[in-house]
Amino acid sequence: MQRTPLLALTMLCAPALPHPPVLLAQAACTGSALSGTVRDTTAALLPNATLSIDSGTPVQSGPDGRFVLPCLSTGAHTLQVGAEGFAPVTLKIKVPARGPLDLTLTPATETTVDVDADTSDAASSPNSAGPSHQIQGKQLEQLADDPDDLLREVQQMASGMGGNPANATIAVDGFQDSTHMPPKASIAYIKVNPDLFSAEYREPPFGNGGRVEIYTKPGQKTYHGALFTTNGSPWENARDPFSNSKAAIGKQRYGFELGGPLRKDSMDFFTSLEYRRIDNFAVVNAVALGSNGAPVNVVANVATPQRLWQPTAKVTWQLSPRNTFIIGYTGSVSNLDNVGVGGTTLQESGYSSQQYDHTLRFSNVTTVNANLMHEARVSLRWDGENDTPASTAAQVQVAGAFTGGGASIGAQRIHELRTEINDDAILSTAHHTFKAGLQLFLNDEHRRLTTDFNGAYVFGGGTAPVLNSSNQAVAGQTTTISGLEQYRRALAGLPGGTPTAFTGVSGNPEVDFHQTQAALYVQDDWKLSHGVMVSAGLRYFIQDKPLLTDVLTPRLGILWAPGKEPKWTVHAHAGMFGGQFNRSEWAEIQRQDGVQRVTRTVYNPVYGSPYSGNATTIFSARTLAPHLSDTLYGIYNIGGTRDLPHGFSLMTDLGYGRFWNYSRSNNINAPLNGSPTGPRPLAPNLNLLQVQASGQGRLDFIFGGIENHKLKRVQFFAGAVHLDQIDDTNDDTFFTPQNPRSDAGEFARRSDNAPWQAFGNASVTLPWKLQFSMDGYANGGRRYNITTGFDNNGDGNFNDRPQYAAAGTPGAVQTRYGLLVATGGTAVFSRNRGVLPWAFYMDGNLSRTFPLTRNTKADHPQAIAVNLRSSNFLNHTNVTSVGGIFNSPLFGVPFAADNGRRVEAGLRYSF
Repeated sequence: MQRTPLLALTMLCAPALPHPPVLLAQAACTGSALSGTVRDTTAALLPNATLSIDSGTPVQSGPDGRFVLPCLSTGAHTLQVGAEGFAPVTLKIKVPARGPLDLTLTPATETTVDVDADTSDAASSPNSAGPSHQIQGKQLEQLADDPDDLLREVQQMASGMGGNPANATIAVDGFQDSTHMPPKASIAYIKVNPDLFSAEYREPPFGNGGRVEIYTKPGQKTYHGALFTTNGSPWENARDPFSNSKAAIGKQRYGFELGGPLRKDSMDFFTSLEYRRIDNFAVVNAVALGSNGAPVNVVANVATPQRLWQPTAKVTWQLSPRNTFIIGYTGSVSNLDNVGVGGTTLQESGYSSQQYDHTLRFSNVTTVNANLMHEARVSLRWDGENDTPASTAAQVQVAGAFTGGGASIGAQRIHELRTEINDDAILSTAHHTFKAGLQLFLNDEHRRLTTDFNGAYVFGGGTAPVLNSSNQAVAGQTTTISGLEQYRRALAGLPGGTPTAFTGVSGNPEVDFHQTQAALYVQDDWKLSHGVMVSAGLRYFIQDKPLLTDVLTPRLGILWAPGKEPKWTVHAHAGMFGGQFNRSEWAEIQRQDGVQRVTRTVYNPVYGSPYSGNATTIFSARTLAPHLSDTLYGIYNIGGTRDLPHGFSLMTDLGYGRFWNYSRSNNINAPLNGSPTGPRPLAPNLNLLQVQASGQGRLDFIFGGIENHKLKRVQFFAGAVHLDQIDDTNDDTFFTPQNPRSDAGEFARRSDNAPWQAFGNASVTLPWKLQFSMDGYANGGRRYNITTGFDNNGDGNFNDRPQYAAAGTPGAVQTRYGLLVATGGTAVFSRNRGVLPWAFYMDGNLSRTFPLTRNTKADHPQAIAVNLRSSNFLNHTNVTSVGGIFNSPLFGVPFAADNGRRVEAGLRYSF
């Protein structure tokens, strides 16, 4: 890995390309040839770049950017690369090389880069902060081939910026929008957390899961391809945690890749097709009622099969020596069954889902002259899903025990067209690199949102009469019962069996709208003096639905690398960042508009006939606060790197941030006396959930890491981060405080965000040409909320938390958090007090390549590669859910976890 390189060097797994006559006449020699391609940072081919070996006679790249250096003796050499207006680069290489070089020059200050056959180190950018690095060569080869496992691995690498790894942005080939992982074979290199203080990016650098940028390979001048398959059979995989039997878990992948020329020296292509058959199981671990009405544990393996097709295609057309046009397509079509099942959710509450995602990308890159480049990109993405519930019956939610009945999602349908337009210009001078651009997103949304149209009974427990041995109420005596006991009484028609509430939605489920988001930015990287670079940028963001026009965010960074051959660098940054309301948030606001779709809550309904009798219906609607403003972050950091002997490097980073105007919701018409039917400040029997910019918070960040990619047989990176992020929003626009008139206890760490994260990877070259790699990730301190299942204040939110109690308080329970009671306590119990156990993930891969072609000068030698990969090979129980309903059967008990050990073998034939 390396930090924000000025040179991207990709070693392709093939020997030298044929020597184009336009470049160099091939002379008879006994040495080896070195070939490759020179490009700029926008992937445009660079003609007339100058290359020389050991300061010898220079050779220029041809009109297609390709070069050949013939007759090189075996051993180490120094390669000098330069082009007018671009930073000269010096490389240390080994001959014979493992394949052609793909060199990328950047208009920047001079730098010297040392490269062995697969890795390179480079100077830092003034915008780099935290664990910024690049993955290529052997490091890329050793990552998982399976797209799901590959995604998880790069997300974990991005977690060095703090936050939940699942929230990492995955961007491909310069586009800003997050998308699917492309096939690993098409990837040239991966940048993890690059230059996040640059005005080009919207996301704040710390606490949001990080950013991963993937750049795919250019085409090649000769045909090449591969056939591959992997297999993970049930006998290879461990029983999942919390399951009482081993399920028939397995995964099979089949696919091919093919690439080569379409037109000589001007057009090439790459295409792939993959089919995955994933036989997975969800583990239900719930507490329900037996035939005699007594609680029983329900543990079951429920099949959750997935069938997935993923095609890709890419065509690169060199329109002229200075103009490149690229068109790409990625697709994904999958079918999933029993979605949503697992943990305390029974199979009857699952649904099947048909999902699709088709993306067309068009890029045009023009090198106007040696100092000016222009790049234009357009992406058209059609995606969506159609969901079919296993049952349309009303859902039954028994707090802390089980969820049954129909799926609340209903027969949902989401179809959308998302258009992304990027237009950038890069101007480089002797001391400055200017970049300015426009980013435009157009969302065309067509959604059929049927959530809660089937209705749901909520059994939260609460105060109920004491029953005698004949199940008759004892006069004048009450007790606090669990939701499961309340459900038992409802089924038996006993006193205290009235459900806590019934919720339902009716009306027109169709939600259609268009949303526009746009950003303008300008960035200047200035070489102030030798060893000092300054970066300054400004970004402006605007959107409709909701309307935001006041998001102007400046950025500033500085890098200092003292000395002619600097061994250490120091960087510092300060910047402002703005958030945004995404299309799903706007859709949810429209779904509960209270006009086209009416949301109802009935308190104490009759089970089976919720609207009968004297039931009072409380309506709910969402609205926006007047003059709603966007979330703003103010973040600064300081850090640096230190190069040590023998190729070791140390990295550290410290950061601090404040954010305000964070979106959250509050019931501005909550009842004044705690009764749902009581007096309200605006209108009777109406919960008015207003989206407000009233949230705020802070974060402290510290990162440390060490790496070495210059040792002969072992390369590794390891790091750890601590992120202390506290707010009163839980990073959720629709989060509501338990008390609409007080924030007491609301400032807390976010749910499922781990303050402690450690990560690393290593690659080891073993005897007999075996290659072993490991990827590790651990986190600790993830939080979850503890609630009672009640709605004591009648505000329509069943998020009330227990309270601290004095000794002797009736119904109080001694817990690890102290003496707690559901209601009537003496002090507020804070949000997200529950802490999940530490999670440890360790993946390993053992691989070996067998050459089938003896001719080492073949363009694409045939080879067979075999590998054995295991995820979570320690088979550690990584808990994902702990019972958080106070005084329920599963309170404080873990009941769900990630997969146990998975093993799969792979076979790949390349030609």
